[in-house]
Amino acid sequence: MAARVTAPALPRFATPELGSLSRRAASRVLPLIVGIILVLPLGMLLVNSFNVAPAGQAFKYGLGNWQSAFADPSAMSALWNSFALSVTRTAISLPVALVLVWLIARTDMPGRNFIEVLAWLSIFVPVLPLAFGWVLLLDPKFGLLNTLLSSVMGKPVSVFNIYGFWGITWVHLASTAIAYKVILLTPAFRRINAAIEQSARVCGATPRQTIMRITLPLLAPAVLLVTVISLVLSFEAFEVELLLGQPVHLYVYSTRIYDLVNNAPSNVGEATAMAVVFLVWLVGLTWLYRRALGGRNYTTVTGREYASRPAKLGRWRWPALVLCVTFFLVALAAPLTLLVIGSVMRLYGFFNVANAYTLAHWQELFADPAFFTGIRNSLIIATTAGVVTMLVYSMLAYTLTRYHSRVLRAVDACVWAPWAVPGVLMSLALLWLFLATPARSLLYGSVVGLAVAFVFRAAPLSSQFFKTSLMQLGRDVEEAARTCGAGWLRMYWKIVVPMLAPTAVTVGLITFLTAVYDISTPVLLYNASSRPLSILMLEYSFAGARERSAAIGVVLTVVVLLVLLASRSFGYRASRERL
Repeated sequence: MAARVTAPALPRFATPELGSLSRRAASRVLPLIVGIILVLPLGMLLVNSFNVAPAGQAFKYGLGNWQSAFADPSAMSALWNSFALSVTRTAISLPVALVLVWLIARTDMPGRNFIEVLAWLSIFVPVLPLAFGWVLLLDPKFGLLNTLLSSVMGKPVSVFNIYGFWGITWVHLASTAIAYKVILLTPAFRRINAAIEQSARVCGATPRQTIMRITLPLLAPAVLLVTVISLVLSFEAFEVELLLGQPVHLYVYSTRIYDLVNNAPSNVGEATAMAVVFLVWLVGLTWLYRRALGGRNYTTVTGREYASRPAKLGRWRWPALVLCVTFFLVALAAPLTLLVIGSVMRLYGFFNVANAYTLAHWQELFADPAFFTGIRNSLIIATTAGVVTMLVYSMLAYTLTRYHSRVLRAVDACVWAPWAVPGVLMSLALLWLFLATPARSLLYGSVVGLAVAFVFRAAPLSSQFFKTSLMQLGRDVEEAARTCGAGWLRMYWKIVVPMLAPTAVTVGLITFLTAVYDISTPVLLYNASSRPLSILMLEYSFAGARERSAAIGVVLTVVVLLVLLASRSFGYRASRERL
């Protein structure tokens, strides 16, 4: 009888312990950098919430700001409105987004890549001009739909009203709320190994049971993270709430703080005191997120054969496509069409005047030197922020998921700090920070400072989404490379980076989007030479030149769509070639 030969066991890499260089980098350098960048501005805000001295005078401790904030009925009402809008918006958008993502990533629906591009386009289209488009459609007095219904019924009617709670909710759902979740969840859905689902089918599970008991539980980290992100970003929403809430005296957390900061005299102390309520909200959401995930295993990509086969929709393939296209026609095409039309209108919103359309506003825009300066500044800021965000937060996420220590757990909690206050107030915090550093001449009022601000703002979403992707990558993939003699950097570049390519593209482009369109973050940090295109668009809007603002929106949409197509093609092609 032949003797049994036992192959020597390959060395198994346990969860890495912090030691030597890794210990010094992870437990000293990394916490120091993260603490300075992420926590210091928040600390400055909290300290100044106890400063009752007038602006420009020496610090004077007191509780007056806190007493004013919590004794103000409008402040409490604004907080409640923000909470209600946040929960409503998330409860409606998440189920719709899950269905769309499943159709795009896990089925054989025709045109699914086109639908995904439409989702990307939805989040890249400027929200402020889109809101103007919805006003033209749904204003109770002169909206096109109400005017059409009035002509049909023979009497004035106001069936639709874009202003108020449900108008704000609708604009967010139609513009970014659903599309944003689709973009964030699609990479995670694509990484589900079809072999896992096939095993459930072999055991007799129906397609519905497989989705509910296998697919969605495996996607729990990504789904829960997107839910938390949605709740947080709803609190931060600003432009739409300002445009559609003020006419009916509906104020939310962000607009109330904006009013306090811009009052004469400015009441920054009370605004800062209000921010602590949002901090409590964020800490509670973070605790619930961690508790829900617990110590469970969500690995879906391992060293074994990887497969991702689409589900067969059969006769429902084309009806599913029709539903998806209809959604984007209503949510995107209608306001985008009005955005283009508005850019060539003689007077924005007046369709019945003589010679209603003209190219004069485009000519004036191209003749304005600030337009080309804004394009240059926006591209520099957005590109720099996107690249730095991908590099820094992918490495940070890898450290947080592959190593363990109390210091790193504290760093993981600090990553959420940039979302502890809304964009307007964080812009003020970064202004204080820039002016307090020796590098203030380099950071304040420069494109470098604006890029740093957007990298800072990207910390929570970018690091947490890289973490959820890394949680799906089995350690045996990395161990196999290390066993074959690959060094850490080679293993990371050849194994981890290609698998993170879809997430990296998503994070980089979302950072690019934020840097191009966000208004609240740079509003206190720019000057005439560093003014980005988003600020120029805002200035045109409030100066009564909505036509030129719409023209900037059209230009930015075309530019970022081209960048989107090129980046998405490169990122996903690189990922699939290496898997």
